[in-house]
Amino acid sequence: MFRNKVGRSLVAALLAAVAATGPVVAAEPVPLYQAMVKAYPAPALEQVEGREYKFLIDPAQTRPKLDEAFADIWQQVLRAAELRGFKVTQKEKDQFRIEFSTKEYFDTPDQALWKAGYLVRISTRYSGEQPESNVSVTIKSINRDTAAVLARPLKVVGVEKFKTEAEDGVGFMPGGKLGQYVEKGSSFNVPATALGSRTVGDFGKFVPELLALGLPAGTKLVGSTAYSYRVKPGAVVLPEVGPCGVSMEAWSKSKGGAPYLYDFSFAYGDVDFYAVGEAHAVGERFMDAVFGDHLYRLQPAGGEKWGGSKVRFLMNRPL
Repeated sequence: MFRNKVGRSLVAALLAAVAATGPVVAAEPVPLYQAMVKAYPAPALEQVEGREYKFLIDPAQTRPKLDEAFADIWQQVLRAAELRGFKVTQKEKDQFRIEFSTKEYFDTPDQALWKAGYLVRISTRYSGEQPESNVSVTIKSINRDTAAVLARPLKVVGVEKFKTEAEDGVGFMPGGKLGQYVEKGSSFNVPATALGSRTVGDFGKFVPELLALGLPAGTKLVGSTAYSYRVKPGAVVLPEVGPCGVSMEAWSKSKGGAPYLYDFSFAYGDVDFYAVGEAHAVGERFMDAVFGDHLYRLQPAGGEKWGGSKVRFLMNRPL
């Protein structure tokens, strides 16, 4: 299935041209990774050690029950991948074991942090029905050009361990073509009680650059919560990097509530971005063939404006 009417019209025009004048040779578009490397030659992307491919799915396009929906989406991807010659593996057991967590994104009511290029998230895991006492905090540099995103230090203080990493995200953009964006984040674990009343200062004591944005330390941040149900059924196998773990996630507005959004993603990390061009190329072809040509109908109406990002959808920040 072509992803839009433009695609069908283009094919019709090419067929007409072939009938009238013989074969038409169209120039191949430059793969995303090649355009990126050209724009940022080594070592500009040395911080980018991973890539994630994302596709959003409308719950109305799959089964109503959570477990059946995950199985349905997975089977559709397996069939489409097989038709196009891609290798996807499935775990031998617990393919659809659900991991439950909450993800809360904090900002001012007018989204001053987002406008400044920052994202603040608290992720809470559950043991049974109870939330764990420690939470994972992630502060991201986002919503800017690649050089500006990577220039942010995101230095973390006051904790024993933290991790700072940058990743390239690939998804469908307005117009139905694949696009990419780089995000950089620092993550660390602290007791939930260490974050006080969730002010700029409460997060700034761990990532001090948040205190340099011009917002008073006492500025109260408002949380937007997603209730997350995630399964990890298998992997997309790519050259140079091997099996790339698949994550399928459903978000709802309340615990046990009906999902309002699903996504399918696969990723690889701990790589030299410049050294795995074949992995990038095949990953892009997988997205174009499996989701762009076969399963594009699963995407929410107007889904291209989110670029594959659940967070943009949640916070109503279209591209």
